[in-house]
Amino acid sequence: MRFAITMFSLLGIASIIGTVLKQNEPYNDYIIKFGQFWFNIFEKLGLYNVYQAFWFLLILIFLIISTSLCISRNSPKILKDYKSFQDRIREKSLLAFKHSYQFKFEKFSTKKIISFLNLNNYKVKHKVIDGGDLIIAKKGDLQKLGYIFTHLSIVIISIGGLLDGNLVFKIQELTGVKQIQLEDQPLSEIPKSGKMSENNLSYRASILLSEGDTKTAAILRAKEGYLVQEIPFSITLKDFKIEHYSTGQPKSFKSNLLVTDKETGKSINKTISVNKPLTYKGVTIYQAAFEDGGSKLDLLVWNLNSSQPAVQMNSEIFKNNELTFERQKLTFEFNDFRNFNILDVIQNDEQKLKLKPTNVGPNFLYKVRNESGQAKEYQTFQLPIIVDDKYFFMSGMRNSPQEEFKYLKIPADHNLSIEGFMILKSLLNDPTKVKYAIDNGIKQSAFKNIEQKKAFELGTRNVINAFIKGGYDFVIRDMDLNIPQEASIIDKEKAIKTYINIIFLISQELINTYKENNKEKIIFPENDSPRFIQDALTAYSDSFFYGIPLYLELKDFKHVQASGLQLTKSPGKPWVYLGSILLVLGIFCMIYIQEIRLWIFKKKGSKNLIVSLATNRDRLDFDKEALKVRDQIKRITN
Repeated sequence: MRFAITMFSLLGIASIIGTVLKQNEPYNDYIIKFGQFWFNIFEKLGLYNVYQAFWFLLILIFLIISTSLCISRNSPKILKDYKSFQDRIREKSLLAFKHSYQFKFEKFSTKKIISFLNLNNYKVKHKVIDGGDLIIAKKGDLQKLGYIFTHLSIVIISIGGLLDGNLVFKIQELTGVKQIQLEDQPLSEIPKSGKMSENNLSYRASILLSEGDTKTAAILRAKEGYLVQEIPFSITLKDFKIEHYSTGQPKSFKSNLLVTDKETGKSINKTISVNKPLTYKGVTIYQAAFEDGGSKLDLLVWNLNSSQPAVQMNSEIFKNNELTFERQKLTFEFNDFRNFNILDVIQNDEQKLKLKPTNVGPNFLYKVRNESGQAKEYQTFQLPIIVDDKYFFMSGMRNSPQEEFKYLKIPADHNLSIEGFMILKSLLNDPTKVKYAIDNGIKQSAFKNIEQKKAFELGTRNVINAFIKGGYDFVIRDMDLNIPQEASIIDKEKAIKTYINIIFLISQELINTYKENNKEKIIFPENDSPRFIQDALTAYSDSFFYGIPLYLELKDFKHVQASGLQLTKSPGKPWVYLGSILLVLGIFCMIYIQEIRLWIFKKKGSKNLIVSLATNRDRLDFDKEALKVRDQIKRITN
């Protein structure tokens, strides 16, 4: 008993861990979450796949053996007692019961007493002892079977757990027959040791299908790699449909599947959705998720620190593009595209500012990897997003998955496009236009002498050049080099404001000149031009912290959906269901059913009747039950 309780306690602790800690996730996710130190400890303990860990399966085996021995030892005695009426009992023993009553009777009718007991759901047996009558009755004897049901349920549930625990694969892995694959490679190149046969007893694998694609095998995630799980049929995704709420939040998604048997060639067409799976040849196909299936992207690549025009780039999700930038070959790895993105955006609702979940439109994720293999990850939204009552194009960058995205905010122009910012950054990087703007600004200023004019012109050029090369940080750095150390903080602050004002005025002059030469276009905001210029200059300055200063503008896309399917073969599930039913029955029998035994003895030649009752649980309500039975029998016999 102590051993079984210990095993139960360990199983309980393991089940809590398996519930709290998400199972079978990629190892990189666990490393990010716990760090390398705790990741190694948890990995050695098998906590990332608790229900298939060796120690968990061993506990189940010991529990099966221990409980089975207990059942085999005690069940014969329980069943014998269940069938027995305990008719070999003496008068002295009956009188010794706690609930034993003796009273005189006038007329003893065996038939009436047995009829009364039958009406009260008693099983009755009549026996003649030494010329006297002994009536033995019992009810609630199913309570004894509760012990067998509960113990048998433990064995059955544990067997179900073993069947789903894939113990065979664990042995194959230990002996080297099966090896977890670590590198991505075509299905045809994966060795036999990296494939699980169709006869694999149990598994939980996944398939990602784009519309129109057909697959004949699934991916079985294992530790830091994967195995290929062969399945006895092929799956074709004919159509994928997703419905959204008004906010853009997914409402439901369905997959129209064509499943074709490999042996017979017969096909079935079935639409599955969440909680409405398809079971075929012992494998249940669940609608688990949806992802991008290789959307086609039409992009423009802008150099944020140059006057060069944008370069067109066409790509697909899960495809790579190469581009040479500043004599270095860069690889663009496109990882994901989302047509809907729900963010909490501040909106004016009945003259009150509130955070509301809002669909902000498509975005795409990609990495830019240099020749040495180092990569920076980017997340860029196609449409402008409201921030502080103004629209900005948002593009986040991070150096590693452990970091949060740091966003570059590019202000939208009059047409809610990115064109205004790109024009301004091109003007800033055009020396001829910058010189013209400076000269034009000097003409409008008054100077006492030529030396003062030349000094102002030189200072302006230095400030603008510093800003163009490195943003506000470069301007402040140059300022620190040129201002005497004895200058006060107030003087430095005044100088900073002066430099920022100069940059602003030159930028304003650049925009005004552009407007005069392009009167047919309305690009820059008319009512709030100063704020647009300030935001654009801030974005230009921040672009020097954007990693690689290449901004990818999403012009158009063709969205390709992909359905994430989960394929489950679980032979232990019906056994677990059966065991659970037996467990409920067993607990019900032991707790809610009360066993009562009744003996009525009339000695030959005596006018006294003995009525004795016994129960397995002597509770207060049984005292009332015993008195009630006594009184009813007294009425029958008198």
